[in-house]
Amino acid sequence: MSDMDDVVGQLHRATGSALAIAPLAADAFSVGEGYALQRHGLQRRAAAGERFSGWKVAFAGSSAQQRFGLDQPVYGGLTEHMHVAPNSAVALSGLIQPKLEIEVALVMGRSLAPGEYTDAQVLGAIAQVAPAFEIADCRWQGWRFGAGAFLADNAAAALYCLGPRLDFDPVEHANIAYRLECAGESVGNGYTSERKDTPFANVCWLVRRLLADGQTVEAGQVVLSGALLSPIDIRPDTYKLYMFGMELALKFSADAAPT
Repeated sequence: MSDMDDVVGQLHRATGSALAIAPLAADAFSVGEGYALQRHGLQRRAAAGERFSGWKVAFAGSSAQQRFGLDQPVYGGLTEHMHVAPNSAVALSGLIQPKLEIEVALVMGRSLAPGEYTDAQVLGAIAQVAPAFEIADCRWQGWRFGAGAFLADNAAAALYCLGPRLDFDPVEHANIAYRLECAGESVGNGYTSERKDTPFANVCWLVRRLLADGQTVEAGQVVLSGALLSPIDIRPDTYKLYMFGMELALKFSADAAPT
């Protein structure tokens, strides 16, 4: 699996068939090679008509980075094809081995040209904030991968769902409370200020890394700023996220919805 087109093709077919592919050796791809494969896969999506919509941060926590021999987070790309509406139903049968994450979504208000930016300048370019679900879905069997293979898999980006958007205020939103429930029972809760990898820190890292990598940071792009709880296996039920005084709900069904 050394050929770029072959690797990207296998990952693409795994998405279409909802069947995982055999994992590779942990050192099969370097981080640089993984990002190159990721870009190739996103270009393939664009050629198929998918419109690019933003970015996701992954491995923001130090424990995940240490596990994969990294010293910083990583990122993946989002397309509008991945977006699902709030209160809609997602068929688990169309996914491979999905996990649910809750995140803060930040929406860029203006584009940033290549250059050096302070945290305040990055945050000043953000227009809106929203509660978000991310459905991560790894195409490598058993979620087994090295860092490069994870990046080739576009950092397991599969689907995402945004709640109502609010005008962003870096002071007011410096500490955000969140709670996830399923079937009326708490799955987890907390405050963003309790984390070392806060949404603000993650988005500032992401913007700098994207610009250094020659990627674009454009107005309207969504940033999923990192999981606030450990990813959870999804069961057929309704999950509700409470954040910003609002409820964001998403239902998961075992089978495809009838046509």
